[in-house]
Amino acid sequence: MRIHNKHIFISLFLSFSLFFSISRAGTTSTLKKVKYNYLLHVPEDYDKDPNKKWPVIFYLHGRHASGKNLESLERYGLPYYLSKGKKMEFIVVSPQCPWDKNWSSEDWFNPVYDEVSAKLRVDGNRIYLIGMSMGGFGTWALANRMPDRFAAISPMCGGADVKWADQLSKIPTWVFHGTADRQIPISRSEVMVKALEKINPNVIFTRLVKQGHDISKQFNNDNLYDWLLKHSLEKLPFWQESLPFLKTIAAKQVFLNPPLRTSPGYASIH
Repeated sequence: MRIHNKHIFISLFLSFSLFFSISRAGTTSTLKKVKYNYLLHVPEDYDKDPNKKWPVIFYLHGRHASGKNLESLERYGLPYYLSKGKKMEFIVVSPQCPWDKNWSSEDWFNPVYDEVSAKLRVDGNRIYLIGMSMGGFGTWALANRMPDRFAAISPMCGGADVKWADQLSKIPTWVFHGTADRQIPISRSEVMVKALEKINPNVIFTRLVKQGHDISKQFNNDNLYDWLLKHSLEKLPFWQESLPFLKTIAAKQVFLNPPLRTSPGYASIH
């Protein structure tokens, strides 16, 4: 009888695990998976320690760098400074968005990440996302879609839906925007920061006084990269994590005598 019960328990466990694996996979595959071309920067001393894993920055460009010519990515932003010899202790991935798309049109991130992580020693706990203009919007949107993937983000002169605040509440965020931006008003960042400040203690907002839309010099700001490195995802070993269905059951507990409520005090790869 004990053996029979044990087999039932194992079957139920495997069924629950498969169900939730499929459910979680479904939530990340709602967009069509595509392969975007990208520039890849590898730190100068990458080969010195064969056991070292490296933090990764995903850089999202603005509309004018869209298309099929990877060289256009080096006209401004982080790829520009890297092409001029900027030294960084990060692997930097700079994908290129097609002209008729934006950063939210398709699931480009997972295919690119999978390829890079298969070839290089990537620290999965230190993946960062930064971008300007269309890339700023993309930074907000991608972090909202995958809030558990990024250790920190920095959207510049972009905007987002304030309804995303809850999803973004645990992601350290540094926002930049020029006060004289006529293309994307600074109010687009202000409303997001205001919504996040109520629930996210790790929000920084830098208003660039009298600066317009082109604030790409911020990608040469070493303070930004020092700040990114202060943040890392804290992932438990899989055997210590609660199973998803147990979390669901716990969340739906019914109390016969409910407790009193209290007030909450870069070489290119194709």
